[in-house]
Amino acid sequence: MGGIGLIMKLEDTTIYPFIRSDPTLCELHTFARGKYIIRAGDAADTWYLVNGKVQVETTTQNGKKLMVDTICEDNYVGHLSNFWGQNFYCDSYALVSSVLIRIPKERFLKMMETLEFSRHFYMKTNARLYDMYKKELVRGLFSQRQQFAFYVIKYSQNNICRIHNLSSICEFLKISRRHFYNLLDRFSEDGIIKRLDDGDIEILDLDALYKVAEPVVNFCYNKM
Repeated sequence: MGGIGLIMKLEDTTIYPFIRSDPTLCELHTFARGKYIIRAGDAADTWYLVNGKVQVETTTQNGKKLMVDTICEDNYVGHLSNFWGQNFYCDSYALVSSVLIRIPKERFLKMMETLEFSRHFYMKTNARLYDMYKKELVRGLFSQRQQFAFYVIKYSQNNICRIHNLSSICEFLKISRRHFYNLLDRFSEDGIIKRLDDGDIEILDLDALYKVAEPVVNFCYNKM
C-alpha cells in the first residue's frame, strides 16, 4: 500500500512521450531537501516532478505556514491555478531531495494547444484536485487516531516511517505537535509502534496498526 519504491526515471514518467524529442525539456534539475522550487511571486513556469516529493504551502498575513498539498512523483508542480484564472499564492519546495524538469511558460502554452498534451495535463491536475478533496473528507470522517495510523502505514517502508519534517506531518494531520506526541505515546504504550532515536517510527505490530487504520484505508482505496 505505502512505502517508497524504486527511484523513478524520466523515461518512466507519463510526460516523457511529449518531451523526449527536446533535450532542453529533458534536462534534470535537482533540488535538495528544503530548497524552494517556485515561490508565490515567481514567473509562472511549469515544473514536472520526476522523483522525490514536493510540499505546497501558503503563508497567512501573520506569517503562519499552511500546507496546501503534497505532490508525489510524475505530477505537475507550479502555479497551476493560473490556468483557471486563479492564484493561490503558494510556494513549492522539496520535501526530500527531488528531481524535476522545467517547462518555460511559452513552451508550455504551445504544448497545451495539442489535444494529447492538454488531456494529460487536465487528467493529472483533476486527479490531484480529487485527491485533495478526499483528504479533506478523511479529516472530517475519521478520528485522528485512525488518520495517524493510516499515515504511518502509508508512508512506511520495511516497517519504518521516515519523519522528514514533523511540522509538515502535523499540518497534514491538522494536529499540534503536542497531540502528535500524545498519539505516538499511546501507540507506543500499546506496543504497536516505537519511536527511534533519529525520530523515525518503527512499526512493531502491523496487524494491530492496520486494524486501527482500516476504515481510512477502505475509504481512501475505494473498498467500502
